[in-house]
Amino acid sequence: FEEMLERRNHAGLLSEDVSLTDGALWGNYPQTYSLVGLINCAVLLSRSWSSVR
Repeated sequence: FEEMLERRNHAGLLSEDVSLTDGALWGNYPQTYSLVGLINCAVLLSRSWSSVR
């Protein structure tokens, strides 16, 4: 997750694919599915809402 956050561009956006060798952003840009996936991961990795007071 942290590595994917580092792959975002200056505006915090992701493209369709990320090169495994140099981290270059490939494909359609910006890619909604990539951003939604990143948000879903953040929610799943965060504390549950019932524990937030």
